[in-house]
Amino acid sequence: MVRKPEPAPPSVSLPAELLELPVLSELLEVFRKVNKEYLYWDRFKQQSLPEGVKPEDAWRLLKFARGLNRRVTGIRDDAEGGPFWYTRTEEIDRALMVVDQQAGGNVSSSVSDLTTHAKRRYLISSLMEEAIASSQIEGAATTRRNAKEMLRTRRAPRDRSEQMILNNYTTISKIKDLCGEPLTPELILRLQESLTNDALDHPDDCGRFRCDTDDIVISAGSAGSNQVLHVPPPASSIKPEMLRICAYANDDTSEFEHPVLKAIILHFWLAYLHPFADGNGRTARAVFYLYMLKKGYWLFEYLSISRVIKNREAQYYRSFLYSESDDNDLTYFLTFNLHAIEQSLKELWEYLDRKSKEDSALITRLEREPSLNYRQRAILVRALREPDTEFSIESHQVSHNVSYGTARNDLLGLESRGYLARGKRGHEYVFRAVDNLGTQLD
Repeated sequence: MVRKPEPAPPSVSLPAELLELPVLSELLEVFRKVNKEYLYWDRFKQQSLPEGVKPEDAWRLLKFARGLNRRVTGIRDDAEGGPFWYTRTEEIDRALMVVDQQAGGNVSSSVSDLTTHAKRRYLISSLMEEAIASSQIEGAATTRRNAKEMLRTRRAPRDRSEQMILNNYTTISKIKDLCGEPLTPELILRLQESLTNDALDHPDDCGRFRCDTDDIVISAGSAGSNQVLHVPPPASSIKPEMLRICAYANDDTSEFEHPVLKAIILHFWLAYLHPFADGNGRTARAVFYLYMLKKGYWLFEYLSISRVIKNREAQYYRSFLYSESDDNDLTYFLTFNLHAIEQSLKELWEYLDRKSKEDSALITRLEREPSLNYRQRAILVRALREPDTEFSIESHQVSHNVSYGTARNDLLGLESRGYLARGKRGHEYVFRAVDNLGTQLD
């Protein structure tokens, strides 16, 4: 269960001895370590500190250091009126470099496998994983197996949880088509409507912003002992704030802010504002994906970041709470999400490496398969390497200098085994690899 963070020590003047060089040098090394995960007071106080230094005093110095290069965002604390801010730590800069190198623009040729059969397999799988995990974070009660079975067989949802997952899958599958549109309140509203249609306790909450009569409070705990974690800004602030959010997203002319940081800030801003009676988390994550794709990080189409978040759900919610509790320091949320992105990228590369080795082993075994003739083996090897290749009787006949009947029997034989699918192009039959050819051959 996620609870409100323990209050940090109040800011007071620092003891002079902390600023003396030997102690200060040791403390700065501690600060570098704790800033990798950007620890809050509840974990910072457990760190090993120089002899004689109180955790409370070290925390105050850390807070001072963190605020030296703060960058103010447009998100305002409704209760206090102050802005949310963040600081560019070494860890944030390192993580941003990794994301830029691996997910944007001209990434390395090692992802060339994504243009083959692995691309379709991983894209479909990641869309399913993202839809399922994002829905489960919001309370969908179903297993991955049942959810994937529903999506793969295209059967109708059996309950509200499955409807939520189907909505997520349908929506994120179409997000790429929205990249040419500027972000507007109407577009965000359309996303919420698509994500929540037929999946809410109150159907009227679909496709509308919340109003004064909506009693929205985020809490944790059992009935009668709930602890309030977040009270969203009043409904009267939603429309002007939505305009500010969209203006921030669409503005590329002001002071530069890294696109990945902007996408994560948009995620936080929408979740903090909580503009809808329901579906806020799903919509905030969808806007994050949309913004990343708009900014050219095309590999995000293949990442299921919600799956990583689901596995670290308590940390995800604590990063919200730390940011709100610790003087509006958004760095907690930025750091957590950058690490989640890195983990998702790591899982992608591991998948590609594994599938590449599996396909190589499969091709080696296939080349020795005695139940197929050498011409059929050649077709299947090419189909594995180039899944979009079309084979015709005539082209196969020419390639292997065999009769029309022999070429026809080769292709029909592979079709009968379930390896190729037959279609027509004009008056000519054409054959292509089935989508699950690798599985069929295993």
